Amino acid sequence: MANFNASNTTESAWRLFYERWNYRQESIPSIKSKPQVRDFSFAEDVLYGRVDTRLNTVYPKEERMKVISSDSNVENSFRLLDFAADAFEKVKSAMASARDNGTIPSNSVIFSNFNIKKAYEDPADLYNNYMNTLMDKYIFEYLSDQNNKKNVFKFVDFLNHFLIFLKKQKKHTPVTFTSWQRSKTSSIFSSGIAIDIGGLEFGEDPITEERVLKNPCFNYYLNVCKQNGFLVSHLSPTLMVADILSPGLEPYANQNGLYTTESIFARCYNYTYTIDYEILQNKLVDNYNLFVGNYPIERVVSSKCMKTTTSKIIERTPVSLHGAQQDIPVSSWLAMYANIRNIEEGFALGNKMYNKLIKQIKTTKNLDSVQSMRYINDTFRETYKRKYGGLNYFIKRDQRKQQQRGSSPHAASSDLDSADTTAYTSSPSGGSSGDY
Repeated sequence: MANFNASNTTESAWRLFYERWNYRQESIPSIKSKPQVRDFSFAEDVLYGRVDTRLNTVYPKEERMKVISSDSNVENSFRLLDFAADAFEKVKSAMASARDNGTIPSNSVIFSNFNIKKAYEDPADLYNNYMNTLMDKYIFEYLSDQNNKKNVFKFVDFLNHFLIFLKKQKKHTPVTFTSWQRSKTSSIFSSGIAIDIGGLEFGEDPITEERVLKNPCFNYYLNVCKQNGFLVSHLSPTLMVADILSPGLEPYANQNGLYTTESIFARCYNYTYTIDYEILQNKLVDNYNLFVGNYPIERVVSSKCMKTTTSKIIERTPVSLHGAQQDIPVSSWLAMYANIRNIEEGFALGNKMYNKLIKQIKTTKNLDSVQSMRYINDTFRETYKRKYGGLNYFIKRDQRKQQQRGSSPHAASSDLDSADTTAYTSSPSGGSSGDY
């Protein structure tokens, strides 16, 4: 019988929680002695490879991507950042040598035939698909089905109602590329340094136990990953993630001209906030024109007296990007962007900080959108360390627990009751883990 029984079909919430906890505690023995094993569902590691050392949100530069072909199908190629690709090729070669010389069995589906099942996913494409779905929801459900389109005749009306629509959402709803890249709608595969060689369904612990944890190749695989600078996911151990500038990865970084952690992020990644402004304008203009194309006219009925009504037809007209930029000042665009960011972040700034930000935007002379976007990004970035789910959150929570235990004679409890369970369950929107 399997030791780990959590499955995506488990109906009991308590049973699922217990089984997940059991897996986390017991799946890889002496986990503290295996530094290459990492829980990518905990604190800032949720965003590993998607934020830099200062928590700026990033995405890979296309020119640094390198193609890796799969042995099983030469047409099925994958991409990784160059240093991660070189390191993976070494891991793959080491596993093949171990198979050929009998160090590991030759009949392991996963480890004896070491091939990529999933790697880099272009965040731009994924974000574009996400935004198309979100804007369809706004136009066809909120504006049309809820009869709000009768109040939208101009582009500015479209923008104002979009903010209302966002505030009505019950869960975290990313709009900017920055917020999307930090959210659970993105994934570690958008980092350019993550590779899955198993193709197993996430959350099916019995399958993971049987095919991976009990596999005679597993310990050798862990050692090869460590030697070549890869972390292995605790929850999905066929997921390999480049351990940026670790001793094992350093040679591959160096041969690609990368010598510090800072240089890796500077030379291999872009900041998402640098393209947020342009993307937001284009998305809103394109979707306003989609709205106009689907609903070019609106019959407006008005009442002159109790028995008399009149109606008139109002025609909506599309707007060009240039026209929208001319009609709406840069300061107003930036203020709207800041408003959307604050909504996305669960109003993290608070009224005082938010009003200060808007005042700074609207009173700055010779307003430059690039500098202003940097200022807005820095303002929100400063809030990340205080958020629910970040490492600071867990440190402070544990400190409070220690203080409570010291003052209460009845504070002790069973191991399961006192386990750190918050990181394993869902958390409020807008933090460093959970929805972020």
